[in-house]
Amino acid sequence: MADTEFASLFRFDEVGSWGPFHWLGLLCSVAIAGINLYVWTLTAMPQFLAIAGSFVFGIALFFTRFWNSILYLVGTVHVVALGVVWVLDGRGFLVLGVANGVFSVGLLLTALSLFFAELRAGDD
Repeated sequence: MADTEFASLFRFDEVGSWGPFHWLGLLCSVAIAGINLYVWTLTAMPQFLAIAGSFVFGIALFFTRFWNSILYLVGTVHVVALGVVWVLDGRGFLVLGVANGVFSVGLLLTALSLFFAELRAGDD
C-alpha cells in the first residue's frame, strides 16, 4: 500500500483537533478492553475475549476514515449489552465489574455527548 493510500485510510490529521471527550472515550474504551481481556485470562470465558476484541476493533475503527458519528450510538448499544454480560457472567469479579461499569458509564455519556455535538455541528 502506498503512503498516500495509508494516509487516506487513517484520519491522523484530525487527531490534533480532538477535544477532551474524544480522549476520554478512547481512555474508557482501552480500560474496558483491558479489564475484559484480564477477566478472560482468569476465566477463559470466551464472551470476555469477544468483548475485549470488539472494543479494540472500535478503537481501531475510530482512527480510520470509516468512522461515522452514528457509530457513537452503536457504541452506546454495545455498552448496554456489555452491562448485561457482566450482570450474567461477571458477578464473581465485583471490583473489576464496578471498574468496568464506571468506564462503561463514562463511555456511554461521552459517546452520546460526541454524537449530539457532531449532530449540532452538522446542522450549522
